[in-house]
Amino acid sequence: MAEREERAGREAPEVSTPPEGREASEGRGPEGRRAVAVFDDSGLVVVWTRAAERLLGVHRAAILGRPVTELLTLVDLEKLTEGVTVGPVGEGNPPGRWGLWPAGPLPGGIRSGVLDAVFTQSPVGLHVLDTDLNVLRINSAAGGLRGAGREIVGRPFSEVYSRFGVGSFEDALREVLASGTPLFDQRVTGYPSVDPEREHIYTVSVFRLEDDLGRPLGLVASAVDVTARDRARDRLAVLHRVHARMGLRLDAVQCARELVRAVVPSFADVAHVALTSAELHSPDTDTTWGDTALRCVAGWPPEADEAPEVGAALDMPYGDAHRPAPYVEESRAAGPTLVVPLTLHGVLLGVAHFSRPRRPDPFEDDDMRLAADLAAHTAVCVDNARRYEHDHAVALALKGNLVRTGRTGRSALETAHRYLPTGLGGGAWFDVIPLSGNRVALAVGHIAGIGPDAMAAMVQLRSALQVLSALDLDPHDLLARLDDTTRRLGEERVAAGTGEPLTAQCVYAVHDPVTETCAIARAGRQTVLVGHSDGSWRSGLLGETTPLGGEGPPFAADEIPVPPGSTLVLLSGRADPDDPALAGLRARLAGAVPPRALSASDLHDLPLDQAAVLVARTRSLDADDVACWEVTPELTAVSEARRWAVRTLEEWGLTETAFAVELIVSELVTNAIRHGTPPIHLRIIRNPADHTVTCEISDAGTAAPHLRRARAADEGGRGIFISGELSDRWGVRWSEQGKTVWTETSYTP
Repeated sequence: MAEREERAGREAPEVSTPPEGREASEGRGPEGRRAVAVFDDSGLVVVWTRAAERLLGVHRAAILGRPVTELLTLVDLEKLTEGVTVGPVGEGNPPGRWGLWPAGPLPGGIRSGVLDAVFTQSPVGLHVLDTDLNVLRINSAAGGLRGAGREIVGRPFSEVYSRFGVGSFEDALREVLASGTPLFDQRVTGYPSVDPEREHIYTVSVFRLEDDLGRPLGLVASAVDVTARDRARDRLAVLHRVHARMGLRLDAVQCARELVRAVVPSFADVAHVALTSAELHSPDTDTTWGDTALRCVAGWPPEADEAPEVGAALDMPYGDAHRPAPYVEESRAAGPTLVVPLTLHGVLLGVAHFSRPRRPDPFEDDDMRLAADLAAHTAVCVDNARRYEHDHAVALALKGNLVRTGRTGRSALETAHRYLPTGLGGGAWFDVIPLSGNRVALAVGHIAGIGPDAMAAMVQLRSALQVLSALDLDPHDLLARLDDTTRRLGEERVAAGTGEPLTAQCVYAVHDPVTETCAIARAGRQTVLVGHSDGSWRSGLLGETTPLGGEGPPFAADEIPVPPGSTLVLLSGRADPDDPALAGLRARLAGAVPPRALSASDLHDLPLDQAAVLVARTRSLDADDVACWEVTPELTAVSEARRWAVRTLEEWGLTETAFAVELIVSELVTNAIRHGTPPIHLRIIRNPADHTVTCEISDAGTAAPHLRRARAADEGGRGIFISGELSDRWGVRWSEQGKTVWTETSYTP
């Protein structure tokens, strides 16, 4: 036995696959049944068909020419689905040969019953094709697929189903026939004759039919109608796209654009949306159905002739004014059209049109329900956008009115600004405040945070800053008092539970054209730049400190010279000195001879995070508009001061104002001599831009004068009262040298 196996192992490589005709002749059993495998008298496998491969799961190359005993080690018994029988082959074959057969086919009755059940009761369309792709047999479901029965038997498959576009599918069928590799779930669409108005979708799978020797006999094609499944999936996809994309931006027109793009092409071929003017009304205005004007705001695809142009005015598309539900409108030009009103709480916001001019498929009940869901969601998004636009417009108008700054009224300063009230600019502001003596205060601030709370805090701090500026405080002292206000407002917010402690950044500068200086103080990290007439710029002017309302060192302050032609740039946030936009601004503003006029267009290129930008250009004050007089600390000097003031006004051509100014000078000089401390200086400033005359009396004393209501018998106490009555404004400011009492009187040019 061992010698036989050894000889078999040596002879195995010489065994070759016999031709199919030889397999057929050598594999016949006594009853004429064809064996799927044949063994010679030495036990070597000499025939192994494809049927044997399918039956036992052993590939021909693994067993052909090998001892049959090795077959027992290669067969996976757990995967066997049919038994096998072994016996001698029939007459005419070499003696000692044995064959292997399946245990036996199903009885003829059961086999016929299975085939009859498949071809009469299965909902899957079945087609049996021969090797020339002619239809041999179809079942009842396949007949319904085409709307025909036995008359298609014998005809080419591509001819029978030409209306389904299977011309290119024929190559795939021949590939299955040649290779034996099945084709699964090939998508085919078309309009069957039994339902010519609706496109149907089928998935087709193709398998090759083979005989016991693996030779191709034909094909079996199964077709499953998946129209309902795919249509439901497409509807869900449209609904998902609308919910995912619409409403991200609070813009009514953008909502309409997202709707038309989501429904084309799966739900409709052409779509357009027309909105009413409701988004221009207040949110509580009801738009009636009878007098509503529609305007197309979105259409897709853009080149579609069936949709009106964007911006075109449209009439109401239906006569029934109380028909809010979707309905179908037949149109020869646009095909089936679904009209869907966009309503919310009985208010008409617009109308959506979905049409199918390129396919005859009508809109079904499921389409109606989808359109109703799309309309409800779109109406909510459009209404939200309308309310936001209304509130946003009110907020912008309020901010613009709060921050709007007109002309400074000071001839010694030219300003330009940029203000972005949206985005990061929710809590930013700027101010240009005229002060006494032709001076001007410049302020830029920014509240931490955005939203209504930041806006409210901005209004409060801006109002506090304007009140404090009227006191003519030093910039450092003003920020110290503004810091106290910020802390108090922050404590109120925390106690009320409406927010976190309040912090803010602010830079405050006061330009004095007489002394040609600028006193600056900063709380926070805002950028301050100073440009000189020679084209050079000075940055890093003030050190960074804690913001208003924060804990840290005192605020940075300094006084710098600003000769005529200097440029001050105040930004609401911190900027990179190397920023190209900032470098371009410096190049445009500095060094020009003569200096170019400031314009807001110069500031457009700055980063958007700089919500408030204020630029000021200093000018020279005409020496003829300023007159100074040193007062001798004796009462006899009062008359001399009056005569000097009258002569000065006459030289200026302001004789009509001379009487009032003469009395004011008399009272101010008298008070300074009696209650002040030498040295005493009198200064008169003419401001041609404001048409005012400012009288200033300075002394080294620190006692502040106050307004008194003198009694009838009192001989004094009326000086400040008279000065206040004759002037438009009056006040007191302090400096390191003492105090200055000033009045401002207007004149007619």
